[in-house]
Amino acid sequence: MLRKPQTVVLLLLLASVALLCVRPAAANQLWHDVNRYDAHGNECKLHEKDDVVCSNLCVADISNCPSSLQPSCPDNQSFCADGQCHDQCTDEIQAQNPCHCERSGKKLPAEAVDLVPCMTIPNVTIYEFHPWNSQVDIRNACGSEAGIADQSKTVGVWGSTWIGGNIDAVWAECPKAPAPNYKYSEGYWLATFIVNGALAVFLALWSVYKYWAERGIRAAPSYSSGSSENASSLGNDGIAALPKIAGKETLGDDIDKGGSASEKVPALSAQVAGDQAGSLGQGITLCGYNSNIFGTFCVWSIAAVTVLWICYMGVWTADYYGSLPGWRHGVTYSLSYESSFLELASFLFVWGITFIILIALYIVKPRLRNHFRIRTLPSKGQLVCVTRPVHDIKLVDEKVNWVQHRINRLTERLIVALSRDREYTTCPVDVTSGNLIYFTYQCTRYIFDRSTEQFAPFEFDTGTNHRRLVAQARGLSSEEAFNRQELVGPNFIEVKALNIFMGFAREFSGFFYIYQFIFLWAFYFYQYYQVGLVDTGIVLLSATIKVTLRMQSERRLKRMAEQEEEVLVLRDGKWAKMTTRHLVAGDIVEVTAGAHMSCDCILLSGNAIMDESSLTGEPLPIRKFPLHIDDGEFDPAGSGKISTLYAGTIVSQVQPVAKASDSLESDRVLALVWHTGTMSEKGQLVRKILFPNPITFIFNEQMRIVIFILVLYAGFVMGMAAYLYQGNSTAIVFFGVFALSQLCSPILPAAMVIGQSVAAVRLRKKQVYCVDPQRIMIAGKVQIFCFDKTGTLTKEGLEFYGGQCVDSATGKFKTFETSLPSTDTLFQQAVASCHAVAELNGQLIGNPVDIEQFRASKATIDPAPEYLDAVIPPEGSAFGKTHIVRRFEFVHARASMSVTVLDEATNTLHVFVKGSFERIKTLSRCESVPPSYDETCANLAREGCYVLAFAHKKIDAVDQTKIKDFTQDELESGCDLLGLLVFKNMLKDDTAQAIAELKGGSTRTVMITGDTALTGIYIARQCGMLPADSRVLLGECKTQIDEIQWVDVDTMEPVKDISPYLAELGSDGFSTTELAVNGAAFERLCHTGEIDALTFNIRVFARMKPSHKVECIEQHMKYGVTAMCGDGGNDCGALRAAHVGIALSDAEASIVSPFSSSDRSIMSCVQLLIESRAGLATSFANFAALICYGQVMSGMVKMASFYFAISLTENLWMLIDGAVATGMMLTISLSGPAKWLAPSRPTSRILGPQMLASVGGTVFINWLFGAMVYVWLFQQDWFRCNEHSTAEVDPNQWWLLGDNYEAAILSFTSAFQFINNGLLVNYGYRFRAAWYKNYALLVVWAFLITFVSYMLLADPNRVGCAFRLNCGTASVLESDFGTKVTWNIEPYNSLLGHNVIPKPSRYALWGYCIGNMVASNVWQLFFINGPVRRLLREKKPLRRLKVKL
Repeated sequence: MLRKPQTVVLLLLLASVALLCVRPAAANQLWHDVNRYDAHGNECKLHEKDDVVCSNLCVADISNCPSSLQPSCPDNQSFCADGQCHDQCTDEIQAQNPCHCERSGKKLPAEAVDLVPCMTIPNVTIYEFHPWNSQVDIRNACGSEAGIADQSKTVGVWGSTWIGGNIDAVWAECPKAPAPNYKYSEGYWLATFIVNGALAVFLALWSVYKYWAERGIRAAPSYSSGSSENASSLGNDGIAALPKIAGKETLGDDIDKGGSASEKVPALSAQVAGDQAGSLGQGITLCGYNSNIFGTFCVWSIAAVTVLWICYMGVWTADYYGSLPGWRHGVTYSLSYESSFLELASFLFVWGITFIILIALYIVKPRLRNHFRIRTLPSKGQLVCVTRPVHDIKLVDEKVNWVQHRINRLTERLIVALSRDREYTTCPVDVTSGNLIYFTYQCTRYIFDRSTEQFAPFEFDTGTNHRRLVAQARGLSSEEAFNRQELVGPNFIEVKALNIFMGFAREFSGFFYIYQFIFLWAFYFYQYYQVGLVDTGIVLLSATIKVTLRMQSERRLKRMAEQEEEVLVLRDGKWAKMTTRHLVAGDIVEVTAGAHMSCDCILLSGNAIMDESSLTGEPLPIRKFPLHIDDGEFDPAGSGKISTLYAGTIVSQVQPVAKASDSLESDRVLALVWHTGTMSEKGQLVRKILFPNPITFIFNEQMRIVIFILVLYAGFVMGMAAYLYQGNSTAIVFFGVFALSQLCSPILPAAMVIGQSVAAVRLRKKQVYCVDPQRIMIAGKVQIFCFDKTGTLTKEGLEFYGGQCVDSATGKFKTFETSLPSTDTLFQQAVASCHAVAELNGQLIGNPVDIEQFRASKATIDPAPEYLDAVIPPEGSAFGKTHIVRRFEFVHARASMSVTVLDEATNTLHVFVKGSFERIKTLSRCESVPPSYDETCANLAREGCYVLAFAHKKIDAVDQTKIKDFTQDELESGCDLLGLLVFKNMLKDDTAQAIAELKGGSTRTVMITGDTALTGIYIARQCGMLPADSRVLLGECKTQIDEIQWVDVDTMEPVKDISPYLAELGSDGFSTTELAVNGAAFERLCHTGEIDALTFNIRVFARMKPSHKVECIEQHMKYGVTAMCGDGGNDCGALRAAHVGIALSDAEASIVSPFSSSDRSIMSCVQLLIESRAGLATSFANFAALICYGQVMSGMVKMASFYFAISLTENLWMLIDGAVATGMMLTISLSGPAKWLAPSRPTSRILGPQMLASVGGTVFINWLFGAMVYVWLFQQDWFRCNEHSTAEVDPNQWWLLGDNYEAAILSFTSAFQFINNGLLVNYGYRFRAAWYKNYALLVVWAFLITFVSYMLLADPNRVGCAFRLNCGTASVLESDFGTKVTWNIEPYNSLLGHNVIPKPSRYALWGYCIGNMVASNVWQLFFINGPVRRLLREKKPLRRLKVKL
């Protein structure tokens, strides 16, 4: 016999970690007898039990009844078989014989047929009641009351000892009547069987019919698109890689072969028949389907039956509360013959079936609809299903442990088995008016080519030769345009923005919502609807926020993507007005001011000033120039950009050019439609937004392990419920369901996203806008931040610094002049004319360098030029009005531009060339270049100057009309160097501070610029990106095939081998030497593979083309989470490529990058990281709080509840789930961000050491205190012998299982723990504001602690009684405690009649709970976030990206 409470608690703890095999059939707790021994080991003094009802005493002859029980009826009445006196003993009365125990016929034992009852024994009082032997006590007391001397020899028990021998009477202790059960002929069960049986029959018939109908397609051959000569693949983003085909289209007789343009025909196999389908590129397949009335009927039948099962759950829930309409209203359990067990079992059956149906539908959802269609060839079907592999973008560490690897493999296999590794899109097949079969997939039309038996997306190749492009200025014929539109579809990107109903339907179709729905319904049913309503409100709030944000994003994207307006188009040689929807490649349109470009066009005639801010983020308007009439090749990524009008941009101003030397002359500004729809630059960006690849963060990977562990633990909890709980099977299942839902809270998904939602709102207040909130979590882990220089680190506008001309007589530099008028006349004329600046509403438009250059010249622009442009010199200039006759705009590939000008004063033609000083040196005659040229330019660049060089040559008398016949190389050859134009590149005021904060936040900063390396190095040193005392080696080469020449930028001494320099380490353990490279050197390093070893030694990447910037970002992304910050323009590719891109753009929403800042300061980058880190930390804090909640709930609370067969009171459950868990989660999210970046990043590992130590330590402390409190309880004299007996209550009525000391102790201890958990996760000032600044949380925490403390410490009162804590039955409180009760109290469900803890013990328990809280706080403050953590990190630092900041 176990008497020591320590032993009891020890065994209770052991039960929490190991499930025993056998459960004894006993009504007491498993390891001790209730109320047998006191705290000192003595047997308990037995309690008195009043008003005990005695069983009837049954005899064969009424004369055998004891004298006190002999019938005594009035003269006019008779004693009947029911044990009462009646006027007449009718058959109905006789049938109520208590000695028959409600049995009759064959069910009535023969020994009981003749039994009749004696008179009823009055209720008795048992002065020494043995709860473990209650029936014997009752028989003895009732026998004594009846005057039976020795009933053990003369009185038997019904069903075990019958009358005979010495036994002349039996106690009518009737066996329990058989539990009621269904006949399954009830109407509701018949309806269930009929409906579901009919559905099963329909599905079986459909399977047979489908197999028969598809007999032909199963025998059809399948073809692989990869086998086709013209085959191409769809990339990961779903955009076809389209090869160009020389010649005309080859689609058979259905397509008119007219027109000058050829088509690009990528091929997608049309002969695809299910699983044996040919591959469409990277695993993409097609399958055709035809709709079928019977199949559609089956789909709707499945939907209807699913809804009926959900409604069926509602019916059983209403019946549980007696809320069914009609005669059943007010009757509980009316459908289950008023049996609570049968009611619970029935609901569990309906609940489980509904859960299985919903999960099954979720699994088969992608393919369900097509299963109920008839499969056929894609070219023959009404619908085409495109199956596309899903490729996750994984932001996880490459090294994973064995468990993670196994879980990942298991998950991947499960994903494949459930077909979740593919995306299924069903597209309707349509036919054009020209009888062409097509379908639209991801906003792109695919046409069926009968000659190759393939579907193909068409894009017209208008050519790349300049002359050929300009030759198409005559436009298209109406017939030709119609034929082209048949192939490519309308020039319109339709974005389907769902309405609010469909938005919620899409949101609620996710797995977690099914999980939440099914478990919350169990709450509604089992007397827990109040908490269910609270949790439902939180889930709905979270879903509403997500749906609202998504709908806003979709509508914003819809506004940006869907553009349609009227435009003038040249058709059949005539100008016609039509909408942009009808434009096709090859059309000629007139460009007008204020127009929104709806397609990519090539400017053929005139000039245009474009606002590209919404597309590229470029803040300043861009000037576009017409295509030159020459044999050059149109390069859309290079020189062609200055002639391309991109879809999504706005025309700010146009300037027709009626007289041009090298471009098309027209009184209109004309453009050739190049790309339409999704083939345009904007269309491809929109597609990437509409159809993104999912991003997998590290916590997504580790969440799989967490779920796996929780599932195992949930199984363990269910097993412990079955083993420990003293109830029936249905009660065990319900308590197991509650334990599972509390272990993995239904509001967990909302808790994980609320941090990023709050961060997005705060960022918006700081003028940082986010179009992809998911990236906020990624931004919290940024390790490398790359920056453009000009306009990002430095001010947008350059400041004119001066000029230095070359003395043509001596070939040397003249004195540096800070005033432009002091320089040579030709140099002044070059500065005034060699640019591409235009004027719009009094504002200069163009490249910022060009604008500053033009302002320095003091010249003005002629608003009505005779040629391309005209420049009016400032008053007093030595040169006359200058006409720009021909212009070659600046191209990154050439790093130069040139103009041919006519000096009106001298009628002389001049060629001025401008560009980087390196480029101009190669274009100039050697004898015109001063010997000190390189040194002078390097010194200026080293001082942070932006250096441009000018060259010049005079053209002898030549016909101006022939100027257009010269190539750019011919015009620029043989020039003489004029001099250098110097600008100062000034830092923004807060750049140095921002860089310092980023480096202080353990973020490596890198510069990627198109400027010179020396200027970049100077700026990097000025802003602190490069340490002031560090040695910098510059690596340069002209092409990627040349060897890199390394020099020390300070001494200009060459360095043959950089390895010794890199091996010199500083006090921080990193090299004291930093590297800088130009674009060609970067290409060389990439080509040789050396870039991998030198990536984190290179600080400045200079002279980088846009493509170089993308490659550089991708190189850094190999090693860590990389961010890019730029101001648009040539940074667009890098911004899109980076994990996190932030565009310094005035536009509130840009499709360039997920983040944009209208503040135009790189402090926005600091704010982004601060808020993102805070958001990430907040999400993990909520996760930790809910996991702690689940572990404490399922660990200590549930194990104690199972063992003692107790429960927290109903109102306390609502307080914990409704106020504590929810209130703390919401207030945790209100914690503000830290003021500055911490030297580390918040963890993103759910199973990382910090999270495991924090959660594991808190759970252990809580479990330990939860176990020790029962050690203390079992030592209390007032508790022992007043223990809760499981034999005296119905465990199904869980809300009545808290009227005892065990439950009271558990309630107070767990309540303090739950409240404290919210405060514990609020610590961590490194990423969020100090815990004491979260005023909302502190107020809620203090209120809850005060509230629970009052219930514990105060004498019985209205508040405590509302939670049935420190309270009791009204009569007991008045008699035992002198408390006058003026409020209603439901009688207590215990012999003691109260659970009032003695006052000294209340204070002891309160101190114990406070000690528990203190211990948990000490663990968090000193071990997790304090000196112990710092010490461990110094000795065993975490594995991080080791780079020099």
